[in-house]
Amino acid sequence: MNTAMVAESFLRHEPADGATPHLVSIQRDPGRAAGLEGTVGSVQLRYHSLQLVPVDLVDDLPGIWHALLDTVEGFLADGHAEARYPSLEAGFGLEARGDIAKFTAGKVRHIVDAGELIDGILGGAAAYFGFAAGTQDAAMARIKQLRSRAAAAGLCA
Repeated sequence: MNTAMVAESFLRHEPADGATPHLVSIQRDPGRAAGLEGTVGSVQLRYHSLQLVPVDLVDDLPGIWHALLDTVEGFLADGHAEARYPSLEAGFGLEARGDIAKFTAGKVRHIVDAGELIDGILGGAAAYFGFAAGTQDAAMARIKQLRSRAAAAGLCA
């Protein structure tokens, strides 16, 4: 398990009693998250002690994961990639410069190990699509294919 990189999915919970909306982790509280309706949420990527994705970037959760998968796919193809959030004026970027990679989420940029980041994104996407209701066969097949491509490139196990 990659301990340097943590990818976590959150669903937005808007209590019926008018209490303040908040995010519920599908990893830390799967029972409660399973009872929530809708797909609005956030993806949090933590690399060592760095928060790679701003907490306020809340959007359609499956769309966020697909944008992250698009970013990985583009990076594996060209060494750089950009993908947009589903409806926010924000995006993801990943590019290699020598032995380092720069990951951008919104306006936040960090230097990361591309292999650790890609491994974390693919693991987080698999966890989300494994949790999400409905048929997610296409997403899981895509994740498997990207994992094979990343492994062939020497970027993850």
